[in-house]
Amino acid sequence: MRLLLPLKYYDEAGRIKPSTSFLWCLFYLCRPFWVFVASLTFRQDSGALLTLFYPDNYYFYLSLGIAFPALLVALLISFRTKLWHSRARCVFQAIVPLVMLSLISDIGFHVSMAFKQHWEFSWLVALTLLLDCIYLYWVKKNLHLRLMAQDWAKE
Repeated sequence: MRLLLPLKYYDEAGRIKPSTSFLWCLFYLCRPFWVFVASLTFRQDSGALLTLFYPDNYYFYLSLGIAFPALLVALLISFRTKLWHSRARCVFQAIVPLVMLSLISDIGFHVSMAFKQHWEFSWLVALTLLLDCIYLYWVKKNLHLRLMAQDWAKE
């Protein structure tokens, strides 16, 4: 059997491991959950950090909804060995579409935020849009990610 990727990208079971870049992408997409967890750790005023990043509660809840598909993908990756031994292997085909859904939703959310600010320049919106577009292009073109999803779905 010919290996599709170099040996360092395979685990002990012979399955393709997720790349570090993909894990960083998931970490980036799950940032509303990290802000939420960090806000819970402040004992004095847990809402201060949330209002710093999300001035309106609507933005925060919408961001959590946008990040949910990425969190679901992170959970799929975390429990991949248990899912391999069950009949739920077909869920691995949803990894790339869920990440792309989260990225496209995040782009739409930040474009709407820029629209509501009357297109006034904001570093936060600009950097987020730039990273979202870079990650969207990367996820769309990444061969490693497609091979990983195909490898995990087959028996």
